[in-house]
Amino acid sequence: MSKLDTTPSSATVTALPEFADHKNARALFGLSRSYLYNLASEGKIRSVSIRKPGATRGRRLFDCASIRAFLEGSTANDLRQ
Repeated sequence: MSKLDTTPSSATVTALPEFADHKNARALFGLSRSYLYNLASEGKIRSVSIRKPGATRGRRLFDCASIRAFLEGSTANDLRQ
């Protein structure tokens, strides 16, 4: 008969990323690429463009904390109506 190990084990907590590209933001929050870009252009969420000096194209990253804040604010507004 084998003995069961009853010692507590530490749980692994996966932290959400600070920034995400549109694919990861969609997976995390369910928001489409165009909606993310619209929110960023309206100043409702933060985003940054990472590119090499002199390059015309880069990679757009969205601030996950600002997306969460936007969604929490939207939910609060929906509940008040």
